[in-house]
Amino acid sequence: MITTEPREHRAAIRTLRRERGQRYAITSAVVWEGDSPVDGAPIVAVVTNLDLPSENRKTGDMAQLYILRADMRPIESVTTGADSATCGNCPLRPSQTDGVACYVNTGWLGTLWASIPKLPRRTPAEVGDYLRNVGLELREGSYGDPAMIPFDVRDAINPKRGTSYTHQWRESWADSRGARFSMASVQTVEEKRAANAAGYRTYRVTSGDLEPDEILCPEITRNANCKTCGLCAGNRVKAKNIVIRPI
Repeated sequence: MITTEPREHRAAIRTLRRERGQRYAITSAVVWEGDSPVDGAPIVAVVTNLDLPSENRKTGDMAQLYILRADMRPIESVTTGADSATCGNCPLRPSQTDGVACYVNTGWLGTLWASIPKLPRRTPAEVGDYLRNVGLELREGSYGDPAMIPFDVRDAINPKRGTSYTHQWRESWADSRGARFSMASVQTVEEKRAANAAGYRTYRVTSGDLEPDEILCPEITRNANCKTCGLCAGNRVKAKNIVIRPI
């Protein structure tokens, strides 16, 4: 199935962005470079779809944040297990699974990774101001866990509602203020309750029953995309916890 927005719609959005924020008319930018809090490996945060609208129909038109190893191609980091620097303890890392793995096509990420040396560098505040000016929301962690990025960076690049998920909510090194932005990704009711107690709203995958404080993802119930829905925004919105069904 092709999951792209109509060409005319994307062209209109691109024109609107340029009219509202011409001095930021770039498609992608590096917003942060530093060391992984997991193992000290060099990692980099790249925001894409600043000028060119996203073609992802599931998320809708949102800027996308990728967290990548700076020193090796994504496919290499995945196959060697070095992706722990960007993805931490995520149970969907291919090296941690038996048949069910991350949905991200790391082969495609190679193109983005190769472009990093030539990408413009912009401060988090610059990108955050641009997103605010053009009314664009950010999808944190299109690849990689947002908890790998310092809180002040995330605070600057998240001027609006956006979406975000983390598996690092139990890690001692993770900044608990990240609950402001991120849903805690959980697999069991026990994990869900622990994350709620830690101050996080949750995003749970299950084919079973829902807890009283959970609702099914509106993509399932109303065919809504992430931009339209906006409920996976951590504590930036007051709403129930979200449940999705296994693919």
